[in-house]
Amino acid sequence: MCFVLFFTFLNETCLKPFYVNSAVSKQGKLKGLYRDTCMEDTRNGIRYVIWGIENQYVDDLTTPFKIMGYDFTAYDKQIEEFMRHNKQNGTNTYVQQLHFDQKLKPVITLVLYYGTKNIPDNICALMEMPEDTCVKRYVQNYHLNVIRLHTLTPEQAALFQSDFAHIAKFLAKSYNKKEQIEYLMNSKQTVMHTKDTLYTLSAITGDPRYLTINETRKEKPAMCEVAEAIFQMGYNERNNEIAKMDTIIKEKEAALAEKDAQIAKKEAALAEKDAQIAFLMEQLKQKSDF
Repeated sequence: MCFVLFFTFLNETCLKPFYVNSAVSKQGKLKGLYRDTCMEDTRNGIRYVIWGIENQYVDDLTTPFKIMGYDFTAYDKQIEEFMRHNKQNGTNTYVQQLHFDQKLKPVITLVLYYGTKNIPDNICALMEMPEDTCVKRYVQNYHLNVIRLHTLTPEQAALFQSDFAHIAKFLAKSYNKKEQIEYLMNSKQTVMHTKDTLYTLSAITGDPRYLTINETRKEKPAMCEVAEAIFQMGYNERNNEIAKMDTIIKEKEAALAEKDAQIAKKEAALAEKDAQIAFLMEQLKQKSDF
């Protein structure tokens, strides 16, 4: 997990978008290759490395192959840039495509895995490998940099300083529910990318209330304000539920009172009939005595 440490200390001011959306032909149709996030890290105005961030929410077993394709598009774009430069400057080379001094920058993809099931981190894990060792040793493997968020320790989760810190601490199994609530209620950190953060928190917690927090406010909230808003909404929802239950109880009590009144009325009518029957019986008895 050493790349978690490096990932958390990336300088945001050195990053800018590196667009690599491409398409491949599949069964006679064009299929897009769209990365979640791809940024180039520039140091002193020079491209240093290209970072790809992929958000993985489900245990998709094809992920290693997809990442391999995504990384290729970033390398392919660099090759195209060099070839375009060579053509514009009249130094185009038709056979070797690039000059020997034209070096590509590394492409590093980090997979942020939000799930709890184990997913493979290399393509060989998804292959039926040959039994012949002479053949097997020539099979090229491709490894992924998977950050399994639910396995983060408190120390590792604490390394994140951006908005993602809130998400990391929500998912890390080392944090229980009480610790999560305490962290949120005490965090003064401003949520810079409010909509994205709240949408992600809503998705991973299954709580739709996060989606409504920022609808009526223009300023960027602190995380404790988000927690307080969630708490207040929960409090209001609880009060509304209690009020609804009180209304239902009162309606049921009124219905029961009405039924009791109807029963009492029927009992009174029966008592009156019993009295009439008793009177008639007494009249018949008196007549029979004569």
